[in-house]
Amino acid sequence: MSAQSVFQAIEFLRDDPLHTMRIVPDPLPEPARGSVLLKIERFVLTSNNITYARHGDRLGYWAPFPTREHGWGRVPAWGTARVVGGDPDLAAPGELFFGYIPMATHLLVEAEPLPTGLRATSPERSEMYPLYRDMTRMNDPVDDVVLATTGGARTAAHLSDEIQASAPAHVVFSSATSRTALTTAVVLREAGLRVVGLTAADHTKAAARAEVFDEVLSYDEVGDLVGIPGTVYVDVAGRPEITAAVARTLGSALVRSLRVGATHPSSEPSAQISPPGPPVEQFNVGLRRIDVAARIGEEKMAALEQAAEQSLAVWAAEHLAVETVTGLEQVRHVWHRVLRGEVDPLTISVIVPS
Repeated sequence: MSAQSVFQAIEFLRDDPLHTMRIVPDPLPEPARGSVLLKIERFVLTSNNITYARHGDRLGYWAPFPTREHGWGRVPAWGTARVVGGDPDLAAPGELFFGYIPMATHLLVEAEPLPTGLRATSPERSEMYPLYRDMTRMNDPVDDVVLATTGGARTAAHLSDEIQASAPAHVVFSSATSRTALTTAVVLREAGLRVVGLTAADHTKAAARAEVFDEVLSYDEVGDLVGIPGTVYVDVAGRPEITAAVARTLGSALVRSLRVGATHPSSEPSAQISPPGPPVEQFNVGLRRIDVAARIGEEKMAALEQAAEQSLAVWAAEHLAVETVTGLEQVRHVWHRVLRGEVDPLTISVIVPS
């Protein structure tokens, strides 16, 4: 195959996705009516992508971008891609979109038009929540910091809204330096809530630099949590033993416990632990968006998300740095640095595929 007839994609061994990956060439697809071919311009690589790989089979993260060879999978990311061909009724060449994409140089999207962009309709994506199917039309240029917070803004908007529905006096996050905890804390602090972040001892300084928490504690200091009545705990780390420790420390002050993610490698071995306190609720932003849209309408939901985007853009401009890496072959290096916790939590790793 000539260079003009192929694209490249990162694939992960599904039995060992955290450590084994490869770059594969694939025939460049020819877009037909009802589809557009996109050239991927950049995507963000964070601990969220590690979660996608770790729970790919259980939560369906391997499904949207299938591979030709059994046993391998393509980990999704959030990023921008530009139209280079396809159905003009869907999009014009040169238009830029943001959405859920593979770590690759190109992507063919079978889609239907939306007022804000496109919605993927291929069989492997048809059962997914709209959050993971929709490609939003973007204006050029897209700043890397804005890119890093655009996807997270929707989670922050809906998670903070869900938390505030409980009218809490106090909110505690695990994995405080994760993008989910940081961005949601920004929105909650703006709403006037007291927010505490729990993190690894070597990340406490970074969490404090973010200036979104009223207090930062290491996991060894969970016992120092103040039992303020009406506390909501948000588990982003996915570690039931930490949830259990928080519940024991807070006692009756803990009124709600939400699990959002699983950023820590140790989350699977400890999954048998049954924490005390209120039952752990699994939060899913894709499902909640559907419920919110049905309850208040798409327009009001969009306003909720845009308000979070604006707040995060202001915070990110002051607190986040950007590390731009060119070439898919560099993904391996960045991936292992993120996995080992060697990337500064306030630094965004942006991959330019080619």
